[in-house]
Amino acid sequence: MKILISLSNYLLGMALMDVLTREQAGYQLLVATDFTQIEAFRPDFVVADCHSLRRGTPVTDPEVKVILIDYGLGAEEITSLLLTHKVDGVLATNSDLTHFKKAVQAINDGQVWLDNRKVKALIQHAESVRSPGADAGFSRKEREIVILISQGLMNREIAEKLCISEQTVKTHLSRIFRKVNVSRRSQLVPLALKLRMAENP
Repeated sequence: MKILISLSNYLLGMALMDVLTREQAGYQLLVATDFTQIEAFRPDFVVADCHSLRRGTPVTDPEVKVILIDYGLGAEEITSLLLTHKVDGVLATNSDLTHFKKAVQAINDGQVWLDNRKVKALIQHAESVRSPGADAGFSRKEREIVILISQGLMNREIAEKLCISEQTVKTHLSRIFRKVNVSRRSQLVPLALKLRMAENP
């Protein structure tokens, strides 16, 4: 199995490669530095962190599985990353080699890997925002705006994407905040997740 390590911290990437090599886990490993090398390597998995995911992983093949290394991210941030990037599993930095191998095997078998503590935190986070159901008076445009906000887009970018004015985005946003009784954009991430799930049951 070929694993590309694409972490924003090069030294951390080398340390992970060293540990996996020393343990003779049977993986072919490469730390992402040279795009020519990466293309020739053709990995099965990419191990990334939030920074390298946001920059864009160096592999675009949709068949390649992505494992996110969680440096202690909050539930809002992990939910946002799951909504906006192709992530097949999340591993904490304190995971040992046994957990790493189990995660790789589970993901390879088509499952999603999240440790139980992270699943519990994500569920509690989603329940903490008491958002109305999918039929609770959101217009199509409001749903689109909530999902785009969860992807980190600013009002100007949303306006361009939806072909409306920035002032119209602000008006919709103000209405959305009142409907769900929140005051920060980041608090809309769980709502975006619920809206996405309602669209794709």
